[in-house]
Amino acid sequence: MPVLIYRPINECLITMKKSIIYFLILINFNLSSDEGMWEPFELTKLQKQLKQSGFSKDVSGLTDLFSHPMNAIVSLGGCSAAFVSPDGLIATNYHCIESFFLQFNSSKNENLFETGFVAKTKDAEKRSAPGARVYITTSSTEITDDVLRGISDQTESLRRSELIEENKKRIIKNCESSEEIECRVRSFFSGETYKLEKVLKIKDVRLVYAPPAYVGEYGGEIDNWMYPRHTGDFALLRAYVGKDQSVKEFNKENIPYKSKSFLKISAKGVSDGDFVMVLGYPGRTNRLLTFNEINWDLTTGFEESIKYLQRGIKLIDDHTNEADGSKLKYRGRKSGFENYYKKISGQNNGAKDFNLLEIEKENWDQFLKFANSNGSKIELSLLEELLDLIDESLDENLARRYYGNSTLISIAQRIYRNAVEQGKPDQERKQGYQERDQERIRNGIKRMDFSFDSRVDMEIFLDRLSSYSNFDAKLRRPDYSKNLLLDDDFELTKKKVSELYSSEFTTADAMMKLKDMSLDELDSSNDPLIGFVRSIYPETLVYEKKYDERIARRQLLKSNFIKLLRQYYQSNNKEIYADANGTLRVTYGNVSGVELRDGVYYKPFTTLEGIAEKHSGQEPFNVDDKLLNKISKKDYGNYYFEPIDSVPVNFISTLDITNGNSGSATINSDFDLVGLAFDGMLETIIADYKYIPQARSISVDSRYLLWTLEKVEGADNILKELTIVN
Repeated sequence: MPVLIYRPINECLITMKKSIIYFLILINFNLSSDEGMWEPFELTKLQKQLKQSGFSKDVSGLTDLFSHPMNAIVSLGGCSAAFVSPDGLIATNYHCIESFFLQFNSSKNENLFETGFVAKTKDAEKRSAPGARVYITTSSTEITDDVLRGISDQTESLRRSELIEENKKRIIKNCESSEEIECRVRSFFSGETYKLEKVLKIKDVRLVYAPPAYVGEYGGEIDNWMYPRHTGDFALLRAYVGKDQSVKEFNKENIPYKSKSFLKISAKGVSDGDFVMVLGYPGRTNRLLTFNEINWDLTTGFEESIKYLQRGIKLIDDHTNEADGSKLKYRGRKSGFENYYKKISGQNNGAKDFNLLEIEKENWDQFLKFANSNGSKIELSLLEELLDLIDESLDENLARRYYGNSTLISIAQRIYRNAVEQGKPDQERKQGYQERDQERIRNGIKRMDFSFDSRVDMEIFLDRLSSYSNFDAKLRRPDYSKNLLLDDDFELTKKKVSELYSSEFTTADAMMKLKDMSLDELDSSNDPLIGFVRSIYPETLVYEKKYDERIARRQLLKSNFIKLLRQYYQSNNKEIYADANGTLRVTYGNVSGVELRDGVYYKPFTTLEGIAEKHSGQEPFNVDDKLLNKISKKDYGNYYFEPIDSVPVNFISTLDITNGNSGSATINSDFDLVGLAFDGMLETIIADYKYIPQARSISVDSRYLLWTLEKVEGADNILKELTIVN
């Protein structure tokens, strides 16, 4: 049997210390009671761990998607949320509603970021941007055999990709029985298993409450990913349906959705050591990667991402302004860049602080030792092929980041591709261009009205093109490079790009007309933008085919790796859980402070007084006098918490969360809402790669939410609608 040996990119790895090896063992094979983002059905095997953490109830109630509290949990498509009244009222994070609700409803004359918003009546609630949705998971069913129908290990890679797509489309078509139902095929364990997720899709979502920015994002980017934190990261939406409870787009005649279940809000909150759970939709973790992938991220990927994001932030700052409204239009994109930049920077530093590279190298060596002793010749050969495939694609991935950074061109490309696909029977169209996708395409175009400026877009595109042109020609797309004159003087590239942006199709209305054109009309168009996307379309298909083939092969190889990894975990008598993938998950833990540095202990709660202490009169620490007066008078109301002699603002816990968990309901043992998860701590954000026992999640306390609604906003109508428990 051949011996599989890792061929490191960097041979000069630091010699391991015994303490580091012990820490490796701790984080990889002694599964912490708080570790894991679990599918609801998996909780039955964790009853013992849950009990040890303080959960005394029967766990079976949490495994039923149709029962309380699981059927109160919803997704906003990138963020999590929960129903908090029987009339469709939804609680989520402030930062989750910035683009689709605050940015969409703001203007130079009425900036909701500055003023906040409180709907005193349902009629006053504000509609969302096109495409805002509430998704309620109704079922999750394993369908691995159906997805892989007609496929064997000997199936050629491209054919494998085609068959998987065909099977997915067939499964989805049979599942989507009505317009209100959306079905998704989800991959778990890198394609080892597949599940069919069935969700109810609510299309009319309205803004009920958002605090002003000095509450909702207090501390701004300075405090982002930091603790102690004093951010009121909460907001309220409402779901609406037709009078017959059927799903409909926005209409003044629609009525509030009658939620099957909702969470009560705790005015008592939690104390240090209390059991808590988070129910939500985490987006992505990277805990089942090969060492080759981790090594590249830690030695190259993080630094490259930091450069890319830093530049993006500067480009937006340099090219937007208040006068023409572009600053407001790009507020959401800039916030996204800033958020991700700080996270990646924290992960980069955390990897060094926790010696992650050295730890993972040792762990990988242990895995390879197991694989060489227990894996078959075929399994080892497939693992070797996987590592080769990963290595050869890394530089390409770096170049791909700088390709296609034009929103205008991207929308035009999608419209042209859609016209091509419209000439085929629906089931033969590429996923993303079927009849079920047309609404999403139209809504994407409509959002140009409040999130796009052609001048700013062109400046960003030119800067990214300049970087793209510096990559080796073999890493760039030749037709794309040729048409944009990237191998000539860059002044000629600028002239070419300026020509593309002189197109008549640079607004939402114009793009919508473009979408209504036939393929023949597009092919006969003399517009420079349409001509460009038409010229690079054949190359796009070539690269798409190459990408699909590689993904299909990689997925098969990764599946083989996961099987070996599962056996390795089992040999150590440990559980393995799937990486986050946007599906409904449950995490559990306890309210707990943490010591991350010698002599520095982070208390579990922050206070109202901490807001006043940070107040400087300058953004992002500039608080309205009304709130400051309430704090100075110690007007705590019913939300006073004796152990801290104040009202709690934020708290930290051992909950294992990641991006996508934003807005997740943090609940107690009685399933009452005690907070909304919204962030992690920068020092331990590397936990996306490997769970770290010292990692802490940050939640906004339910008592601060209620205190703000009562004492600052006077939102009696909202408070009356909530079910508040002590």
